[in-house]
Amino acid sequence: MALTSVFLMDPVHGIDIEADSTFVLMMEAQDRGHTVYVAHPRDLELRQGDPWVWAQKTTLQRVQGEHAAQEAPIELALNQVDVVYLRKDPPFDEAFLGSTWILDRVDRSRVVCVNDPQGVRDFNEKLSALHFPELLPPSMVSANRKNLRAFIEREEKAVVKPLMGAGGAGIVLLEHGDRNIGSVLDILTQEGKVAIEAQRYLPDVTAGDKRIVLLDGKPIGAINRVPAADDIRANMHVGGAAHGSKRNERDEDICARLGPELSRRGLVFVGFDVIGGWLTEVNVTSPPGLQEINRFDNVRLEAQILDWVAARAAKLAKA
Repeated sequence: MALTSVFLMDPVHGIDIEADSTFVLMMEAQDRGHTVYVAHPRDLELRQGDPWVWAQKTTLQRVQGEHAAQEAPIELALNQVDVVYLRKDPPFDEAFLGSTWILDRVDRSRVVCVNDPQGVRDFNEKLSALHFPELLPPSMVSANRKNLRAFIEREEKAVVKPLMGAGGAGIVLLEHGDRNIGSVLDILTQEGKVAIEAQRYLPDVTAGDKRIVLLDGKPIGAINRVPAADDIRANMHVGGAAHGSKRNERDEDICARLGPELSRRGLVFVGFDVIGGWLTEVNVTSPPGLQEINRFDNVRLEAQILDWVAARAAKLAKA
């Protein structure tokens, strides 16, 4: 079944083809004979309530710098394509929010969405984990600097982070008695106007921050990201090192709790983070990690995802 697929993403010429998960999804689609179109969310339009996009037909190859050949943009009616992949990297800002409202007009009874725009909008990557408080370390979301300071004092060490950030941006470790607490909270909360998250510091992060990938609520792979010796952040683009990893019993318990809710919300391709057995974050906007897991486990997770997409598209076509 040859599908027409639209990938909404950051500019394709700027991606790292050895690490980018969207790249291998596009390559897999191309290898299966699917037509691949690429666009940025700003290229979306609503016309009398119908979603359209200006997109470029794209041919890919695994040659960095020459990995994408694109034709001139054309207009596509999104309700006439088969698959829409929402793969724009965070942060989740006003522009991203607007794109999800436009994508809400995509007919889910005809078009496969990976991931569903309403699910992405409603499942904030920091706040969403709080749906499962029994899985989290002690956590607090507030703009009140006095209350945040009291939380840090109570926990003795806490990590604070903005709700809309990504890739480790803005994450700070604060310790009771640190004279920088006031300044950091002023900056992150914008003088008490914006809520942030504070979470108990988990010393097990030095052994790694495990990323587990789910496909329609079922685990399909995992990778452990170990922070550099001089950093608390395990994100690979800020110096974290990737290591192979297997799921343990605690990981499976978290998967069993998260999976049904993610599937219900149309969040097909998701990555969540576990430190020392505690859930810390759920990534739904543009989860990474496919290529790293592929290399460690000798698998092709993109093929599993495309198998799911093909099966879903066939089911919609028969409905």
